Amino acid sequence: MTSADCLIVVRWGGALKINHRIAVRHDDPFWLEIDLLGLDYERGDSNNVLKLAMSSVLNVTEDLPEWPEVERLITEYRPTSHVVSNVFTKGELDAAEWLMLTALGQHGYPEPDIEYPTVTDDLADYCPICGIGGVQKAPFRLQREPRASHSQFIQLNWVYDEFFVREPARQGLEKASITGIDFLAPVLHKSGRPSEQLMQMRVASVLPRALDVSDLETVTCKEENEEWETELWLRKQRPSPAETHPYCGRVKYHREHRGPFQFSREAFADAPDVVKSHEWFGSGGSASQLVIVSQRFRQVVVGAKWRGVRFEPIELVG
Repeated sequence: MTSADCLIVVRWGGALKINHRIAVRHDDPFWLEIDLLGLDYERGDSNNVLKLAMSSVLNVTEDLPEWPEVERLITEYRPTSHVVSNVFTKGELDAAEWLMLTALGQHGYPEPDIEYPTVTDDLADYCPICGIGGVQKAPFRLQREPRASHSQFIQLNWVYDEFFVREPARQGLEKASITGIDFLAPVLHKSGRPSEQLMQMRVASVLPRALDVSDLETVTCKEENEEWETELWLRKQRPSPAETHPYCGRVKYHREHRGPFQFSREAFADAPDVVKSHEWFGSGGSASQLVIVSQRFRQVVVGAKWRGVRFEPIELVG
């Protein structure tokens, strides 16, 4: 933990928990080491219809006595997926004026495959190298109706700042007069018909620059950027600008952070219930904005017991 990380934790109260969600192929020797530590985890296997090699998943918080050894194993085995997140108490969630909205998982992909921005977005300000700048102009296209029948909020892979809702959630948000959103039906790609199960919850407003980015890791759209040395897989997927598009030079940030994001209070003075951040986040060619909601929005979701999303407080300063 860096000194900057320590400052954030202390400023929030000193009791913040940090969770690590680690996914590794189920038959990797990593799990033999985890078994020796006596930690429980979600076990995956290859006994499925498609005979796919599934990943097992471990959730571990840094306050556990086993954490130092798990941290060593992460460095040694380099997991397929390693997501760091903050764990907040109900009291902290209830006390927050504004919160970041994130999905508990992603279901399906936008169509047509990785070329979806050419169909969905106005590309006038879009950079295909870093992913920053796309502005939606047409409905998203889905391969099929979603299968997560118990979730009222659905999110697609690759598109981490858009949420789709089932009809009870749409009706409930409209009844509560939640501001800053409207609804648009996505389209089933092959048939061209509107979805009968989902509506996109479109966010109309973007905040001005308001986020304190001093403690965040930057990713600049330039040759051999900050990810070049640490993320070797990006070298293989990064397109040649001479063949495709010049680097745009814009900056995005990694989402992983300790403690709440800090925003200027002034930026929320006249904000509707749902907004997006001015700043972009992501890695490689993926870029998205934060979706931020009011406590009133959260109370509607919590009161209705809708599933599929989680909330994380943001800290207002100034």
